[in-house]
Parts: sequence; structure tokens; C-alpha cells
Amino acid sequence: MMWLMSETKPIQISSFGGKYQFKPENAPENAGTICMKDCPLVDTCVYSTKRLYIDHPDRWAFYVWDALEGIENPTIEDKINLMKSNSPYARCIYKCDNDVVDHQSVLVNFASGATGTHNMVGGSAEPRRNIHIIGTKGEIFGNFEESKFTVLKINPSPDAHNEECDVEVVDLRVTGDMVGAYGGHGGGDERLAADFVSFLRNENPSLACTSIFDSVAGHLSVYLADKSRENGGIPVKIEY
Repeated sequence: MMWLMSETKPIQISSFGGKYQFKPENAPENAGTICMKDCPLVDTCVYSTKRLYIDHPDRWAFYVWDALEGIENPTIEDKINLMKSNSPYARCIYKCDNDVVDHQSVLVNFASGATGTHNMVGGSAEPRRNIHIIGTKGEIFGNFEESKFTVLKINPSPDAHNEECDVEVVDLRVTGDMVGAYGGHGGGDERLAADFVSFLRNENPSLACTSIFDSVAGHLSVYLADKSRENGGIPVKIEY
């Protein structure tokens, strides 16, 4: 958001959010504490570690299987045993001592008068990052997982008849296995590292490379969003 709005600065933040879904009182009846050890719902629960990690053993492997790093080529049996242990990834999602919010909304006020919103929902049906940019001459919306975006341009011409805008669909065709091939966050993790190395080598950065000022503004906004959230959503001014 700060990259897109780099011609102005965020000056005020407000945020609401909390733990709404993943808390003990919302656990399914008779749920255990370690999914694959003492839970009778291990084969039916939406958030079963068996379904999430054993049925998909390469998912989030960098985090989930860190305790197995000392084992060369760990087997599926090694992973099952870990999911029956006290590993933090083996625990019931509803009965953890995790204090991270499972949903949060942030409202940003910019010096130019523009506003931006960011919504995070941890319990969504699928991992998806939507974007919707509304300007003075049109708008763009789409999601990064499908890599398909719709561009709407306001058309005041009488020849437009009943259509008030021109519509263009941009399909970047970065889908399916290609998304995984690009790595974490649709390739964003690797691209960030590559941009950093290019900068150190005095090479030309990519279009996505932010200035330090954008990055500072983004970090301040994130920190103060949590400050606002922890205080009932009261607006917090950003001081530079």
C-alpha cells in the first residue's frame, strides 16, 4: 500500500481485530489437545494437523518440520511421530496459547486525503490475496493467486451508450504449479531477497523495489495499527 501511495505519507491509523474463532470455547465437542494423539476428530476436523501436514507433507515444510532438520531425508513416519508430540504444530488450533489475532482490519488516512484499508481473515476458505484500487479515472481489482485482474476506465463518451466504463481483463497466467514454483507469497519472498542483493551490487532494482521511506512508513503503520487495536480502535497519529 505504501509502495502504491509513495507520493504521499500515511498520517493516521485505526484498527480493530482480535481472536474471534480460534479459542478454547469454540473447539468442537470432545476435541483433544494433540490432534493425532488424543483427538477423536482427527479425520473430520477442518483444522486437523493430519489433514494439513501429513496429507500434505510439503506444505510449510520450512516451519512445520524444523525439529526434523537433524534427520537426513525424514520419512513420513518421522513426521507422523512429530505430529504426535508436543510440537507447536501438533496442537489443537483451538487450544493453543497463541495470542496472535485471527482477523484484523486496518484503516489508513494519508496526507493527500486518500484512504486505504487492509483486511486479514485467518479463517478464510482458501489462501487468497485480493486487491482493489480505486482512483479518479477508474479502478483495478483481482487476486494474486489467479494472477488475473480487471481494469475499469471511466468512459464519459456518448458513444459508450449504456456502458459507463471500458473493461479490460489482464491475465498474467501465473497460476497452478507456476505459483508454487515462484516460492513463498507468490514469489514475493525470493524477489525481496533478489532486490536486496541487486541493491548491494549497485544494480538496477526491479519495479517492485521500495524506497526506505516507503518501508519506514509501512513499518510505522503496522506497529501503530496494533497500538490502535489494543486500545479499542482509537486513531493513532503517525509522527516522523
